[in-house]
Amino acid sequence: MKLLDRYFLRESLIPLAIGSGAVTMMLIGTLLFNFAQWFFSYQVPFVAILQMVLYYAPSVMVLSLPVGTAVAVSLTVNRLTRDSELTVMRMAGVSLRRLFRPLLLLGLLMSLLNFTLNEYVVPPSMQAFYKLQNKMFAMNPALPITSNRVVSVDRYSIVIGSARQTGSQVILEDILLFEREREGNWTLIKAENGFYEEGLWTLFKPTVHRYQKDGTVWDVKVKDRVQINLRAAIEDIFSSYRPEEMTRQQLLEKIKNDRQMGASALSDEVLYHMKLSIPAACLILALCSPVLSMRFARAGTFMGVLLSIILTFICWNTLLLFQILGNQGILPPLAAAWATNLLFGAAGLILLWRSE
Repeated sequence: MKLLDRYFLRESLIPLAIGSGAVTMMLIGTLLFNFAQWFFSYQVPFVAILQMVLYYAPSVMVLSLPVGTAVAVSLTVNRLTRDSELTVMRMAGVSLRRLFRPLLLLGLLMSLLNFTLNEYVVPPSMQAFYKLQNKMFAMNPALPITSNRVVSVDRYSIVIGSARQTGSQVILEDILLFEREREGNWTLIKAENGFYEEGLWTLFKPTVHRYQKDGTVWDVKVKDRVQINLRAAIEDIFSSYRPEEMTRQQLLEKIKNDRQMGASALSDEVLYHMKLSIPAACLILALCSPVLSMRFARAGTFMGVLLSIILTFICWNTLLLFQILGNQGILPPLAAAWATNLLFGAAGLILLWRSE
């Protein structure tokens, strides 16, 4: 039986590489197309463009691996069925569950690889991607960096109404600064204007409100100037929060902080659970695809590819639908993230049972 397992896995490796590679190239091509005008307008060096592609590639692979897995198992079963090899194996007394076991193992391995990428590779690579993107924007001194940004650095959260960059200095207006203290107290500083330069925030004529842990105001002062040294690089300052830059643990900490401040964290909770459910989709598609491919194998190789693409398309859009329902509070975050896998997994098991 080990020989049979190796045979199935060997047959699936090339379709896996082709399916994952094709989707990865397509999504990277979409990235380049979306940024093309900006690249030409600001004469971005080719090396910087290549760096952006390399930083972006791991996040694309998280989406392409489920597609590659579906294509791999579909084409493998499709070919074995058309050449009657699968029929001979079943006539020899081997069950479908046993025949498809190496394909499920492939799906499990792809799920583990996907999770590893999503948890340990994607966050630092996307941080580097956005840092490089912001740095290239900052290379143009005439480019306005503006409007309604929230900056989170250390224990500070800073809301900026508008900003404009002049050399290494950023002129700020309408500033709200929140400081979370270790004792549970917090401070709110409001200033009409100020500036940022090389990690140093300077606020003019600020009003400083200090609050106790229970929300009681215990001190209010108006000062001439407040300076806070956060030692943050200028290209990092205007990066808005993005979940793909965080690990599951970091995202969980953000959810807890948002809850403590009374902010809604539904969308982040859904994304927190999706960091597991999306990798698990590789295993689910490895369960559903073989049975469908076996049933329509006589229609030709193209049918195997088409079925895997259609199945992935339906699965992905169902996941997006449940994500929207979860973000709106219609479904609990855990259910919204895992409902698609549960539905398709149950369908795959039923099809396999009926095919036996």
